[in-house]
Amino acid sequence: MTHSVVRIVVAGGNYAGLSALKQLYATLLATPSRQANVQITMVDRRDGFLHYIGMTRGITEPEFGSRLWVPYATVDWLRDPQITIKQDRVIEIQPEFVQLAGGGRLEFDYLVVALGQSRHGPIGVAANCKREFVGELAKSYEQLRAAKSVTVVGGGAVGIEMAADIKSDFPKKAVTLVHSRALPLPGPFKDEFRSSVVRILRDEIGVDLVLGQRVVAQNPASADMMNQGEHEPESVLATASNAALTLGNGHVLQSDWAVRCLGTFDKCSVVNLPSSTDEPVFGGNGIRVKDTMQIDDPKYPNIYACGDICNRDQVKLAGVAMHGAYIAATNIARS
Repeated sequence: MTHSVVRIVVAGGNYAGLSALKQLYATLLATPSRQANVQITMVDRRDGFLHYIGMTRGITEPEFGSRLWVPYATVDWLRDPQITIKQDRVIEIQPEFVQLAGGGRLEFDYLVVALGQSRHGPIGVAANCKREFVGELAKSYEQLRAAKSVTVVGGGAVGIEMAADIKSDFPKKAVTLVHSRALPLPGPFKDEFRSSVVRILRDEIGVDLVLGQRVVAQNPASADMMNQGEHEPESVLATASNAALTLGNGHVLQSDWAVRCLGTFDKCSVVNLPSSTDEPVFGGNGIRVKDTMQIDDPKYPNIYACGDICNRDQVKLAGVAMHGAYIAATNIARS
């Protein structure tokens, strides 16, 4: 390095990114004896942390939902003079810099890639500030409140939570959860656990379950069904009002409000890091990383990835993302 200040960039400011920044602050800046000659920049398109775990309840209870957004400006330790929070969207990651949508670039000596994954709205959030976020929640809530019948398509964790929160907060609504497999909740779980989820949803909460059936047609189609990648997933709603959903067996479900919870989208198009091995940097399940959270390519020892964007063989959870961020930041601080 030809400069004296070590430049650390954290791309992404939610569970993984903010956790990485907190650990870097704690190890490099928090005590007088550890004040390192570093400048740490965290970049995120939002002006605050969004507690995604509460999103489904935030839609059914907007007052609760408004508390899910915590502006970075309200967090005391983020005011450290050696920390910069930049609100912009990362559009490309190169070996030596991060390109921003606003036209600028952030050069780095160390980089933590913590951009997560994308979802369609309303679970995916297009808002860049709390005011916009509260407005988005209000629109979804009004559509939900007006509906007498609701269909949730997709029996993963988000779909289950969405159906359960709607039925719990609106017990008089007819709430149906449709899932293509015989049991909900894909992933490394035992059928005994999945069966208990079925029992709780059906018998204790009162959600109607349609299992082993796929929705093969929907009229009207929701915006996400027509999006061919020209828009960011978060800006495209996966909801429809007064919808007819045709199942694989020919049965048609009529629903005042339908919401599709059908998974996530990776951000491989942002990562422009040519591989120096026979394996691509961005594999089928995300960026390949070592146990140190460094990218698994000898060409990039100074670039780390954590959270949902990396390919660790674990369920993509907030706690997992935060732990990976802790590992990445600790290793950067030691180097």
